[in-house]
Amino acid sequence: MDLTVIGITPELEEIYRYFLRHRGEGVGSLPESLSMDPDTVEAAVETLGKLSMLDLTDGHRVVATEPRVAIERLVEKRLDELNAEIRRVFAARDAIAGFLEDMQEGERTGAALDIERVENGARVRQRLDDLAFFSYKETLCLHPGGPFNKVMIESALPLDTRSLRRGLAMKEVFHPSALDDPHMLSYLRELISLGAEIRITEQPMDRMLMYDRSVAVVPIDPKQNSKGALLVREPGLVSQLYSYFEGLWNSAVDVRTYIDPPDEQPVLTEMEQRVLEAMATADKDEIAARELDISVRTYRRYVADLMARLGAVNRFQAALRAKEENWI
Repeated sequence: MDLTVIGITPELEEIYRYFLRHRGEGVGSLPESLSMDPDTVEAAVETLGKLSMLDLTDGHRVVATEPRVAIERLVEKRLDELNAEIRRVFAARDAIAGFLEDMQEGERTGAALDIERVENGARVRQRLDDLAFFSYKETLCLHPGGPFNKVMIESALPLDTRSLRRGLAMKEVFHPSALDDPHMLSYLRELISLGAEIRITEQPMDRMLMYDRSVAVVPIDPKQNSKGALLVREPGLVSQLYSYFEGLWNSAVDVRTYIDPPDEQPVLTEMEQRVLEAMATADKDEIAARELDISVRTYRRYVADLMARLGAVNRFQAALRAKEENWI
């Protein structure tokens, strides 16, 4: 039983109990009976009087208030205080409307994009580590340069391994020059064994990392990575950067195929054959997808894969090359 919740300390409780058991006694008997110093007793008795737990009208005779009255009074007082505090807390909600107005005003007038500039190299690495740790869906990467050095591989591999073992999808596009180093090849094979998808493209590209399609990381200066990075969270810009990645990804070749290309062109599946024919006859993707009984998104994925295999930059060129290869 904790009476401190209604303002009764153990010392006050002990003195109150004493006068309940010894009705009518004076204050002078307390120090000796309870082994308390006079100053403590005097202060406690004064406090009990203010709480109406002791009647001190007669200086020589102390009367303890009946417990049901004394305790109930203190409980009611404490409940009133708590209810008043609760009302004040609920009243704080009234501030929400004002804060929302300020936020909306900022959204209307703010010109700054959600782009963070990080210039310190160690700070950049820490932010990348944090982004990788808190990602829950996928990591997308564009690497335009040559192979990583040994230090970079030793630093990147534990982070990549952790992400892949957590179930994150990882898609990375490299330039062919990255394959010139045996340590780099070993690193890429390790990632593939853990579930990463690695592709190679000879197309020019800019360095970029993207996490969960919600934040993209690009160099401040594409020609000097040492200057730091920009963390882009602006939805419109992130969407454009994802489209840029997707275009490069769809035109890139799986690293295993690039290293060891098949001797013969693989035979088309029945659906790929039908998609090629639809590309040559249908005016719109929606019409072609409906004829094939697939979604527009699936149809476009087939088209992108076929264009990549044909090395075509547009659908017209894809159709011509398909005829040259006797695919249609």
